[in-house]
Amino acid sequence: MKQTKTKIIHLVGSLNPGGVQTYILNVSKYDTVYNIEREIWTLYQEGGLLANEFLKNNVKTSFCIIIPQDRNWKPYLLWKKLRNFAGSFYFLRFFIKLKKSRPSLIVLDEPTRILTHFTVSKLLNVPVLWNIHAEKSLVKNKWIFKWMYKYFLRNKLTVMSVSKYVLLKNLSYMKEFFCQDFESIPIVHATVNLDKFSSIDRKYTNKKDVIIGSVGRLNWAKGYDLLIESLHVVKRNHPNFQMKIAGDGPYRSKLESMLERYSLKDNVFILGELHYKEIPAFYNSIDLYIQPSISEGSPITLKEAMASSLPILASTAGGIPEIIKHNETGILFENGNRQELELGLKKIIAMDNFQRKKNGRKSKRIFYKIL
Repeated sequence: MKQTKTKIIHLVGSLNPGGVQTYILNVSKYDTVYNIEREIWTLYQEGGLLANEFLKNNVKTSFCIIIPQDRNWKPYLLWKKLRNFAGSFYFLRFFIKLKKSRPSLIVLDEPTRILTHFTVSKLLNVPVLWNIHAEKSLVKNKWIFKWMYKYFLRNKLTVMSVSKYVLLKNLSYMKEFFCQDFESIPIVHATVNLDKFSSIDRKYTNKKDVIIGSVGRLNWAKGYDLLIESLHVVKRNHPNFQMKIAGDGPYRSKLESMLERYSLKDNVFILGELHYKEIPAFYNSIDLYIQPSISEGSPITLKEAMASSLPILASTAGGIPEIIKHNETGILFENGNRQELELGLKKIIAMDNFQRKKNGRKSKRIFYKIL
């Protein structure tokens, strides 16, 4: 007798490279083994750089737009009102699409319109797994969520999180209401297949000019504006460093303006979005890795850098201290503290190659023990 497939739908923002997208892409490789039919619905953008990779893994992709993209049409005020009006129909669009699809499970990987997703899923009797990635997944309407959970979500919602910090940041006020034992809610540090990173044959040469790297979306949460301000100060004592940032996003023009203002265009290079197949080569091209995030969950890029035997400098944002142990597997600085970031930069840049090699290998060894 043929076994019925389990149909899972993930809700994400887009199909561009990101921690969530990369994680789903890697997990989907095992769908055939476990008889899973997987779909991804994007809420902001149709398609993306990883679209073809998902198709290769037999993952169907679909667009369920929340609000029309901002095309800057004029008169802009009228256009803005029309976009907001169109967004008000999302509840109905999502309801019709979900009813037609009839999945076994919805996985909420994108927090936007989360109460809408809870409500529609309940009305259609579809179980929901809320995978909490960010520390600000549920900021507004907490009392509404408490009411919804208490009276009609209790038996249809399961929660997991990428870190203990992120879980508490979102739901500490809900401890007494959860039918799940709050202390036993699964903490799954999202990761990917790290073989292609751990097999990197890193060369530790006596280079005078250190090359620093970072991977992340160019938005406020990643802290690159703070990093650029700090690099401006650090350059006084280390004028020959190079910094490569792999990523793109809404802050790109702002960051490029900052590089011009602080005379860092010859030191800091924004490479744009890299395909995930290019990422191992990127890590192999740098000497140090920096994660300057202001807000974070459990970043996959940080784990990739550790697996690549790179010395690490990272902020204390989100679940990062659950991965990095200060002065053991990397150097931590207080989230948003520019002075501490500058001190950390000076310390990690001043390392000689022996120290880099020692720190990088220790980071990799202890990281695999954590996994």
